[in-house]
Amino acid sequence: MKKLLLQLNKQLMVITAMVIVVVIGVAGTTAPPQNHLYKNLKILPQDISREAMHDIMEGQFADAMGIKCDYCHVKEPGADHPDFASDANPKKDIARAMMTMVLQLNKENFKVQKPLIGDSLMVVTCYTCHHGGTFPDTKSKIPVVHEFGPPPPPAPPKQ
Repeated sequence: MKKLLLQLNKQLMVITAMVIVVVIGVAGTTAPPQNHLYKNLKILPQDISREAMHDIMEGQFADAMGIKCDYCHVKEPGADHPDFASDANPKKDIARAMMTMVLQLNKENFKVQKPLIGDSLMVVTCYTCHHGGTFPDTKSKIPVVHEFGPPPPPAPPKQ
């Protein structure tokens, strides 16, 4: 009986040691850092794809405001393309503030659950106000689609 208990204790110690080694090995490993395509993104998602970034920059910003990359991104003389990560151009901060405003408008006023710049569910976009210009269009009048007449009179106070 004593021999059996010693053998069980040895097995239990070996199994415990193996479990400890495995747990320490798993705890010591960390997930490799993700390689993000873009640096210094503060509003757009860090894991945005090349296609989604192109659609947003070209299909939304450039079209909605009639601009090119170097409107917001600094291009050093002789460089092939702008330094997209640089914050040297103050217009980039304005663009970030405008993106934040658009996201907030869609979420709070149009109940878009998880608004994302570039998402087709967005009600308000850059074009909503800019209409192809770098500054919001303040001269156009919004066409009246329906004429509802004057508002109804206020309800009488409850007594």
